[in-house]
Amino acid sequence: MTNAGGVVIRGLRKRFGDTVALDGLDLQATPGEILGVAGPNGAGKSTMVRILAGEESPDSGDIEIGGSSWSHALDGHRVAVVHQEPQLFPNLTVAENIQVGRESMRRGRPRATGEEVALMQQLDIAGVSGVQLELLPLAVHQKTEIARALSRRADVFLFDEPNSALTEDESEELFEWMHSLARAGSVVILVSHRLGEMAAHCGRVCVLRDGKVAAELSGDTLRAEQIARELVVGVRQTAGDPSRRVAARENRPLLATHRWTHRGGRFHDIDFTAAAGEIVAVVGVEGAGGRELVQSLAGLQRADGTISVRGKHSGRAATSHVEFVGADRHDSLFTNLTVEENLVVRQYAGIAGRGGWLRRKAARQLAQEARAKFVVKTQDIDSPIRSLSGGNQQKVAIAAALAIDPTIVVLEEPTRGVDVGSKAEIYGLLRDFSKRDRAVVLYCTEFSEVFDVADRAVIVSSGHILDTVDVWRFADAESLAEHVTALTVRERERSPAIRDDGQNLSRVTDTKGQT
Repeated sequence: MTNAGGVVIRGLRKRFGDTVALDGLDLQATPGEILGVAGPNGAGKSTMVRILAGEESPDSGDIEIGGSSWSHALDGHRVAVVHQEPQLFPNLTVAENIQVGRESMRRGRPRATGEEVALMQQLDIAGVSGVQLELLPLAVHQKTEIARALSRRADVFLFDEPNSALTEDESEELFEWMHSLARAGSVVILVSHRLGEMAAHCGRVCVLRDGKVAAELSGDTLRAEQIARELVVGVRQTAGDPSRRVAARENRPLLATHRWTHRGGRFHDIDFTAAAGEIVAVVGVEGAGGRELVQSLAGLQRADGTISVRGKHSGRAATSHVEFVGADRHDSLFTNLTVEENLVVRQYAGIAGRGGWLRRKAARQLAQEARAKFVVKTQDIDSPIRSLSGGNQQKVAIAAALAIDPTIVVLEEPTRGVDVGSKAEIYGLLRDFSKRDRAVVLYCTEFSEVFDVADRAVIVSSGHILDTVDVWRFADAESLAEHVTALTVRERERSPAIRDDGQNLSRVTDTKGQT
């Protein structure tokens, strides 16, 4: 299939309230190449993907495909999208999910075509084609999403972090598919945080910042280390203070794990510590195991081994001393409640009276104190939480966790989608908390954030700790990014098939979804 004109995006703009997601985005993708799109959180990548997938409409701007004006309502079939989080139907089988939107009008359940059967065989999911998706592991979901996209006779294939749940070997197979699509004349766009893979497989990489293309790399400049540097160019930096070196080396560990191993195979034999007064950032691309590691510290992922807090609390007793704030603030907030209710919702001991009845006066006082302490900007604590800016909603989510004074707080992407001013305030809140004989553990994919707030960075690759570095030793975020990226790329080159993380699809063979 040929697509002579490729994809041309001109002046694409999109706002969400006060947040500018796309600010006149201009981007062109040519048939026959794999175009990489990189950028920090909030740069506009996800908004661009959702517009091309038909999940959002732009405020203004034009999109052309093959030289003709394109809109999803009329020409949605021309774009196939593989999402990071598969957009599938868990109550349908693998084969039925692949056919959604293209079912025949014949009676009875649809049957897979010969082409679809061949696709499932090549992707190693034919053995579970008749199994409901909800019974199967995440890697099968991801491959089903890929098969559904490949089965469409589209002009444009957009891959958004497509291999976060795949093994090294399965990822290489996916890239072979991408190259074959490009050779056939399709437009292939890859959005990814995996900079080594992007440098290896893309002909060009566009780096987005603040809703527009800020840099384009190709040829000799297209290296993982250079992409990493571009991701943090122009970011305000506050680290480099040598006083940060104290907590990591001189204070006692508050949190410690030994041979900590995820039951789903996402990380293995992790020895991890966080000291009193310290902020530790866990760094790693999606699928490397870092996100699951920090979630396990709060008891949200099941793991075996030893975990302790203050050297005496272990197992579930340890995780009860850890509070968690997820990457999506809506998972930590009750969007139908007020600011006050969200600020005090975790403080049961302080707001519950005899018989479990709410002590209204006590709740209001605690909310007022939290509002002042955590610098939440709102006209009234009775306002709906939805009325606050994204930065202030995030401060409420963090305030609710810190207000009960846990020993450790664990946060994923604590300033995702937050303005610069709110970022600085959040970093200050976390630093003040750590100084009270407490510890903070972060999961971060942005080097600028690691540089701004962390004392140490623990680099996770393929389910194990690759290295631990002191952030204060680096002069700027660019040098930190280049160091970590180079380490990760060398590790993958040295061991191209490091481990299968327990999700090798060749082991999924029976019709009951057992592995």
